[in-house]
Amino acid sequence: MKIKVLAIIFFASFMLTLILSPLRGYVSFQSDAVIGFICYLLLTIYSVKKYQSIYSTFAIFIILIIGRWTLELPIRILFFESTLVSFPDSLMQTIGIICGFLYCQLKKPFSILTVVLGFSITVFMFFEGYSLWIHKLNFGTFTGKISSALPAKFEAFDEQQKLITATDFENKIVLLDFWYSGCGVCFDKFPQLQTVYEKYQNDSSVIILAVNKPIEEDKPNQAFEMIREEGHSFPVVITKDADLAEKFGVKGYPTTFVINRNGQIVYKGDIEGAVKMVAELKESD
Repeated sequence: MKIKVLAIIFFASFMLTLILSPLRGYVSFQSDAVIGFICYLLLTIYSVKKYQSIYSTFAIFIILIIGRWTLELPIRILFFESTLVSFPDSLMQTIGIICGFLYCQLKKPFSILTVVLGFSITVFMFFEGYSLWIHKLNFGTFTGKISSALPAKFEAFDEQQKLITATDFENKIVLLDFWYSGCGVCFDKFPQLQTVYEKYQNDSSVIILAVNKPIEEDKPNQAFEMIREEGHSFPVVITKDADLAEKFGVKGYPTTFVINRNGQIVYKGDIEGAVKMVAELKESD
């Protein structure tokens, strides 16, 4: 009887993982996190209530955890970096088991507070936390806010072959959007870059530059032509040093930097956060 109950609890937890997994691809990681938290919370409470006469609450908790991670843990170990994107929803599902365990162990009102806290964390992940996590994976920081000197000598040519250097940035607020010609996401984000450029194009204290990383396949002046064909008018420059983006710490494209009037990089991340940072710097002038 005990072995059968053990198998039932393990199988229920194991199968729930498989059932929830498609949500990641067909709905969203955030939905998988919220729904997974609720499902595992309810499964834990149900399992404890039904089988606590056979197994202790802690034993049931351990079985549920093992069932949840039996399939996924080896995959995450083998493909650690590539699976980090989905780690938050796996964590939220595990928190569902923990909250269910504590709900059954603690007396009111602490049991209720535990569930409320767990659900609050999951809701935060749905609306804000997951975006912060993705930003951390892509750019190295949760919010993009940093404080560092320029990591390399900035030199790039504009469409008239004029050399643009860091000297041109003195006492300016500068937004640098690094991209390359084969980056589809970069082109998807360009309308936002165009919007911020149009907002500040008559403001001499703000410089907006789309910084192109040249690749072997590029033809002469291709970067300028591609942007104009898309109907954008923001300034484009091509780096003199082909490895400048890497020296700036760019690991994925597009990556946007904001430099303050003192020549310090104060933001590294997506264009959305960069636009907010430029606005903050303008407000503080």
